[in-house]
Amino acid sequence: MPDSLYMPVQVRFGDMDAYGHVNKVVYLQYFENARVQLAHTPLNEVALPADRAGQTFDDLVGPERFTLVGRQEIEYQQPLTYRNRPVFVKIWVTGLGGSSYDFGYLVAERDESTVYALGETTMVLVDRSSGAPVRLDPEQRAALEHWHGEPVPFRRRR
Repeated sequence: MPDSLYMPVQVRFGDMDAYGHVNKVVYLQYFENARVQLAHTPLNEVALPADRAGQTFDDLVGPERFTLVGRQEIEYQQPLTYRNRPVFVKIWVTGLGGSSYDFGYLVAERDESTVYALGETTMVLVDRSSGAPVRLDPEQRAALEHWHGEPVPFRRRR
């Protein structure tokens, strides 16, 4: 499995705003859909022991924990307008903390010849009963490392 995944997204007419391009908030939905797809992508024995291969990151989180969005950042590169062919969301892991991890995103043509937006989301692993952050365990960390890649190439950073 590569260090990033590409997910096709069909731009819907309802994604458009009054200016004739995809509304800025819709990009957050594209990012969310990519995160959900990545969390449900079966892992292989490169990321997990052979007896656990085929499980997903969502399986590793388990029912007693869940993830919350802690931060999101988007840099819009150029307008995306309605079209009949899909656009692609590339997602990868850009960083790991104790109880948090960061996803990077690229909304672009499949060959990345045209980039519409870049983004990054910080996710926090939380205990369902207490609501407190919990540390990533070794299997969760190994799964996320499997998708680890470069930092998001934002044009402007503070």
